[in-house]
Amino acid sequence: MLFNGNESTPKRWFSLEYQWVYLNYTWTSAHHYRWALESRCYIPENNAPVGFEVYENAVFVSVPRFRPGVPATLTVFDRNTASKLNPLLSPYPDWDSNDLSSCRNLQSVQSMKVDTRGVMWVIDGVRINNLTRCPPKLVLLDLRTGGELVHSYEFPSELSSAQGGFLNDLVIDERVGGSFAYITENSADPGVIVYSRKENRSWKLRDRSMLAEPRAVGFYVDGLLFNNSVPVDGIALSPKDHNGEKTLFYVALSSFTLYSLPTSVIRQEQSVFDGSWKQWVRPTATIPSQVDGIIMDNRANLYLTLLPLYGVARWDFRKPSRGFQIIQQDDTTTIWPDGFAFDQSGFLYVISNQVLRYIDSRQEVPVNSDIKFRVLRTFTGTNSYLYD
Repeated sequence: MLFNGNESTPKRWFSLEYQWVYLNYTWTSAHHYRWALESRCYIPENNAPVGFEVYENAVFVSVPRFRPGVPATLTVFDRNTASKLNPLLSPYPDWDSNDLSSCRNLQSVQSMKVDTRGVMWVIDGVRINNLTRCPPKLVLLDLRTGGELVHSYEFPSELSSAQGGFLNDLVIDERVGGSFAYITENSADPGVIVYSRKENRSWKLRDRSMLAEPRAVGFYVDGLLFNNSVPVDGIALSPKDHNGEKTLFYVALSSFTLYSLPTSVIRQEQSVFDGSWKQWVRPTATIPSQVDGIIMDNRANLYLTLLPLYGVARWDFRKPSRGFQIIQQDDTTTIWPDGFAFDQSGFLYVISNQVLRYIDSRQEVPVNSDIKFRVLRTFTGTNSYLYD
């Protein structure tokens, strides 16, 4: 696969949209705020944004509970009224739904996606510490009714454990006969989980292509060595082809290889049990660097975050010989570009969050006035793969 890295390539397609020194919330009162600080239910320096999604005028942000002191793990702000600097986050749907006291509530959310009907699919599945022992789950919330619970599904422990599971990212495959979700699980038992909404069942794909590549382990970002061996992480779905079929893409964070397979071979549980789906796995491209988030638009352009390059690349799946084009590269504003989101007006967003400083509890988090989290955007004139 070619890598288009010539000097004429534009390197700053994205402009700054939001930024935070630290995350703060819309507390119910001054007393509530003081209580949260004094009880250490809110430890400002332990809060880092990860998931990012835009629906109409609402901007949704997930704050996984990598560390104690995160009062709400799914939040929202209004992009029409919010400040561009340190916009306050409101718990979504409300404070009670983010309370750790019940497994029915949201425990630690990594990612979420909104389908074409305005239903947000939320993966509540970061289980890498002792802050919760609740099973990982998928939660569907209707954004048109203020976040009303549509459905909740707990994953079997053999697919994602309550002790060590890590549901990382997802894509939604909308179909007339019933939608599917494809979810990366990058715990010690890595794979891609397939969830059938119609059957309310899930099954897991496990394959060597989902493991870390030793040659891709170890790289520096902002002076820090990230030496973790991270399996399958980023996931993307193509728009329908001329036969009405879609292609699933996935990549391990510690890898230089993008893999793909047709979704038609993984939507049937039996094909997973007999292993026949594995013959369809293809190494699709060699990528320029280690990546985290990936996303495809409705014109089959794949966007990838480039972690040690502080950048974003674009690749046309339908014209692969053109190679990867770096469209963003900035070691100040794009420190650990984590993931993407499209709005409904042709803009692509990327969140940059330095998450390597937060996910490892042994790493000291700086407390200062520096900008730590940024959301950038660029106009592509396209939309999410869901609107094919």
